[in-house]
Amino acid sequence: MATISMQDTTDEPARRSQAERRGESERRMMRAAAKLIARHGVAGTSLAEVGIAAGYSRGLPVDRYGSKLGLVRALLAATESWFHDHLARELAGKSGLEAIELRTAAHLASVDRSDSATAALHAIYTASQSVMPEIKKPVAAFTKRWCAGLVMHMREGQRSGEIRKDIDCEAEARFLLAAMRGLMMQYLMDGSRRDLAQAKAILIAHCRDRLGAAGTRRTK
Repeated sequence: MATISMQDTTDEPARRSQAERRGESERRMMRAAAKLIARHGVAGTSLAEVGIAAGYSRGLPVDRYGSKLGLVRALLAATESWFHDHLARELAGKSGLEAIELRTAAHLASVDRSDSATAALHAIYTASQSVMPEIKKPVAAFTKRWCAGLVMHMREGQRSGEIRKDIDCEAEARFLLAAMRGLMMQYLMDGSRRDLAQAKAILIAHCRDRLGAAGTRRTK
């Protein structure tokens, strides 16, 4: 599975295997698809445009993904795969409240890595409710896995005593993910990094105040 590299730093070796060439073409098409969908939406992006923007033929995306639905599914999977690997590095050895705060920060920092990938992902969310209902289930599964990660860290914190025992972890995780997505959408609309940075600090502080057991909450 291809993942979306947030920066195009590909070095061209003299000779590459077929698998390496295929992997590179998939990464380039995923980057091109993200940029086009971010700019024109799912409905306004064609497979032919993706192929040309990636530096290949108009027909390669059709050969590779079959349809626009196949391309969007691949982009959703590539985005999740990249972010999963990124989180694994960010969260190494972390658990409980610290892991929740790091997850939140990583999610909201996605615009620092790629505005287009972030905008494309939110365009896919919107398309799942309108022009492409076929991706509603994959998007819902994507959301469910994100919530599951937050729930896991909340339960870790409950076991260690740093997170309140009386909270509903599933409900808190859904709220936190909805808040993060709302803040990202607001940023995509107004483009204010300063406002996003302030909102991130407020949300992380809210997490600690809302979830933390008595001895772990911030002092006023």
